[in-house]
Amino acid sequence: MANVIVKFNNQDYHLACKNGESERLLKLADYVNGKADKIADVMGSVSDIRLLLMTAILLADELDEARDGKPMALKDDQDQTAQMEKTIVSTIKRIEDITREVDAT
Repeated sequence: MANVIVKFNNQDYHLACKNGESERLLKLADYVNGKADKIADVMGSVSDIRLLLMTAILLADELDEARDGKPMALKDDQDQTAQMEKTIVSTIKRIEDITREVDAT
């Protein structure tokens, strides 16, 4: 097993992975952290758990769109960035709605 230190929301986390998988884990962690940074830029200061939840939902949304045949990678960079921003804002609004519903119960 290999040990890797990844960053999420400016904090280091020690993770283990199979030998030879370190670079892939670092690449994936960097991608996730980048998504979280974009959410944090829009939302401001939020708890790590809420940020992680919003990031996970955003990534799930991207996966769902990819499965539906909406390849974001085929768009040019500006269109992709604009779409990502819209997706982030829309996802954040959905999360806030869910959070309000949970808090109300």
